[in-house]
Amino acid sequence: MTTIIIGLGYFGKILKSKLQKLNHEVITVDPYNNSADYSHIDDVQFNEYDSHVFVATPASTHHAVLLELFSLGVKNIWVEKPICPSLDDTLDIFANKPDDTFLYCDFTWLQHAAVKALGQCKQVKHIEMKWLNNGTMIPRDVNIVEDLAIHPISILMFLLMKSKKTIDNIHVPYANDASIFINGSCGDITFNIEVSNSSMKKSRSIGIYTVDNVYRWSSENEFYIENIGYIEKTDAIEANIMCFMNRNSIGYPLDIARTLESVNKSYRTFN
Repeated sequence: MTTIIIGLGYFGKILKSKLQKLNHEVITVDPYNNSADYSHIDDVQFNEYDSHVFVATPASTHHAVLLELFSLGVKNIWVEKPICPSLDDTLDIFANKPDDTFLYCDFTWLQHAAVKALGQCKQVKHIEMKWLNNGTMIPRDVNIVEDLAIHPISILMFLLMKSKKTIDNIHVPYANDASIFINGSCGDITFNIEVSNSSMKKSRSIGIYTVDNVYRWSSENEFYIENIGYIEKTDAIEANIMCFMNRNSIGYPLDIARTLESVNKSYRTFN
């Protein structure tokens, strides 16, 4: 099978190595990288390939790139998170997506073995997450919400869906360019999320408080959960690739997009 990567930047290069590891032929497109096979999307004859297309361009370009791929008849499209930075553009993408086109958004952490294991917790009462970064890797065309907070937000939506809950309210009591604190509730479940891009080192942690137990996970020991034990080691990016190839969708990207927009509105009031 031929795979086509549009955007050969930081994540595009990771995708290329993962796809080659899985024995896929990889064609790359990037006007700013001389090592890419093509400079522009319209240089590629998509109908010549049984192709799966990976969009790893800056988030601000996703809307235009996806609409172009729709017009070219591409049937299998992976797009790096977020689908689009704004909810309006995301809704427009789904309104214009042909019925026979499969659009998969890369919420990578939803395929991590720890997140899947935590999704099995019953009678959840409280969820807390910390997503701390060391000041690197925030692209210029998105803010901390769209680049970092989207990870715990997507995990939150996954955990709530597992509990058959939807968000009743969400609040941002504090935010600046480098940090944001989010809390809220969904029925009898409360949650809080702390995100920072000014920590000494990268660190991610999740705590699930149930009626009778507490389950804690940390990226420092990523295949161990307190009160569950060691879990199967997996590669979340490769797992996402396989879900995409098999047309297995997470099923609620619009719910994540709407929650992201709610947080973004509050974030903008601080900035």
